[in-house]
Amino acid sequence: MVLSGRVVTISRTRINCGSVALQDLNRLLLSQRFLKSHVVILVDQNTGKHCLPLLVAECPGLDRASVFEIEGGEASKSLLTANTLWNELLALKADRRCLLINLGGGVVTDLGGFVAAGFKRGIEYINIPTSLIGMVDAAIGGKTGINIQNLKNQAGFFYSPLAVLIDPRFLQTLPEDHIRSGFAEIIKSALAGDPVLWRKLFRRGAQNILSLGPTDAFWQDLIMKTVTFKNRIVRQDFREQKIRRILNFGHSIGHALESLSMEKDHSAFLHGDAVALGMIAETWLSHIKAGLDEAEAMQIISFLKAGYPAQLKALCTSAGNPASLLDSIGGLLLHDKKNREGQLRFTLISSAGKPLTDMAADEDDIRNSLGKLFEQVH
Repeated sequence: MVLSGRVVTISRTRINCGSVALQDLNRLLLSQRFLKSHVVILVDQNTGKHCLPLLVAECPGLDRASVFEIEGGEASKSLLTANTLWNELLALKADRRCLLINLGGGVVTDLGGFVAAGFKRGIEYINIPTSLIGMVDAAIGGKTGINIQNLKNQAGFFYSPLAVLIDPRFLQTLPEDHIRSGFAEIIKSALAGDPVLWRKLFRRGAQNILSLGPTDAFWQDLIMKTVTFKNRIVRQDFREQKIRRILNFGHSIGHALESLSMEKDHSAFLHGDAVALGMIAETWLSHIKAGLDEAEAMQIISFLKAGYPAQLKALCTSAGNPASLLDSIGGLLLHDKKNREGQLRFTLISSAGKPLTDMAADEDDIRNSLGKLFEQVH
């Protein structure tokens, strides 16, 4: 990670943030390690069109690379797509010294990491996130995954990339809704363990932050602070046995809402939109179960509501009422990876930046929390 001109290596992964990050890749491609290796770039239709030209212009060493393109969206995070990519690697006669470069958002980096971990029991890969959500969350930490039956990340590996290269120029290729989606993961990091970052966000206000252009210095500062926070957590608990679970705040209910939207319409909710709504519900659940002060809970909920009003209204209009929404997502919640011994488990907060993991909640608690979503619409 470049911070005030420094590059920091966390575990085995080199993380470089800044406009010179891609120069790292070119040096690596020209090194003895990869000079004669197969190099493959994984893109989706959007990153192939809008981001690949910048990457190739910055890295002349990519002139020998093969490009694999997938469909955009969560539907591509499947075993079928992974198998297709493995067959394409075999057709190239790629060996264990092959390098896979994942150029895209969370879908590309999750899927690409999964493919790299599985091919010949593991090849090197590099993540170059092009979305905000990829830069601050999905590309970092070595979690890879695919979906099964519209259930998020039900199969995957803990497998670290060789490097994560974050170039903020890629944010200029993003539509506004993807900036909003990525913002949710910044909020999550602040609430889950960085009270100083939370106060910075709260003072500025969600709407004011989202009105800034992606190249604004404020966004660059948020990215750096979030990357630093996540890497500190991952370094302590790579395989998510304890402290890394704090990063799941908002994700239990958020993943269930996202899976529900995938069943109905693959483009209904972006990941961050679902997590933002999940955080509203789990903030109120934190008030019920974790001692979060009611006034503070309502401050957090109001901040999230201001950033995601259309998504909140769409969910509540579609669901009708809290009971019917719980009926729809109840079965999906049962597949959450944090559950133990048949109990639903959540990461909650006792205050902004003070997380509690493995908190049990029953159906009445969850129904009450979902009810808070509906109250915000009215």
